[in-house]
Amino acid sequence: MHRHLAAKPSEIAELSRCSAVFVPADPARTSMIAFWAPDGSTPCDTSGTVSELTVIEADLRPRTVSALFLPVRDALPVLTRARATAQASPATAFWGAGALLALQFVARGLLLPGLSPAGHDAWRIGPLSAEDLERVRELAASMPPAAHATPVPDVTANDGNGNGEPLLPEPEHLMRAFLDAVADAMPRTPAAGLAAAGPAFTAHQPQRLPEARSWAADVAAGHDAGVRLSLRIEVTGLASRPSGVDADHETSRGQEFSGSGTGAGAPSFRAVLQIHSVSDPSLVADAAELWAGGSRVAAFGPRAR
Repeated sequence: MHRHLAAKPSEIAELSRCSAVFVPADPARTSMIAFWAPDGSTPCDTSGTVSELTVIEADLRPRTVSALFLPVRDALPVLTRARATAQASPATAFWGAGALLALQFVARGLLLPGLSPAGHDAWRIGPLSAEDLERVRELAASMPPAAHATPVPDVTANDGNGNGEPLLPEPEHLMRAFLDAVADAMPRTPAAGLAAAGPAFTAHQPQRLPEARSWAADVAAGHDAGVRLSLRIEVTGLASRPSGVDADHETSRGQEFSGSGTGAGAPSFRAVLQIHSVSDPSLVADAAELWAGGSRVAAFGPRAR
């Protein structure tokens, strides 16, 4: 049975003053929130794991600190309470706001089953509306540097002189990973296993389900992955059409405008097939561009073509 954190008010107050970073893992429910003190001290041990953590400081230099690692589910009570304390660090307050948003999505039932990249059973947040996506993006845009100060593993940016600089996680991508971590952790209660008659999608222990890959793809295609089609009608030749007083004058002279004529001034119509991303309604491109292998193909996923 999964044991939950019961942090004391004094412990929450101390952790709120620490910086906090989200450390993703596979499956998402095994991700961690790491609390570390900028002054170099070791955070209080609230039934978590104390270990070393590499963070990038303001001068872009890596620094190894002692951090308290809490599973995402155990960190939620700390984050949601810490965000309301006056002494909370910007990073901890930010992840507290992220935790509140994630819990709101879960409370609305925005949960979808699927498989993680490694083939484990995993819940994720979705499907999200355009308004939901805007909330996520606005929050991600406010992410303070300390909230994503852990470098991306084995990835560096070359400055042109052969000097590799560490790269930090992209805020929106990290925010979505955190939301999925909360979604993957919350449904896994002791009663869930009894209701589902099995450990898949109910047990905290990762369950490998490679045989469910096609099923997971079908679920995603119907809700938060894949593309939809629409037609955009483009009309040309309307610039020569009279309007206003001129239109009345031309009509009175018996020179009526026709939209279906074949003369030089007649309008023409063209239907353009468009591709819409299911996961991001604001992402739209012409089907011809994707079929030709344009630069935006990757944004629509590997199955778009």
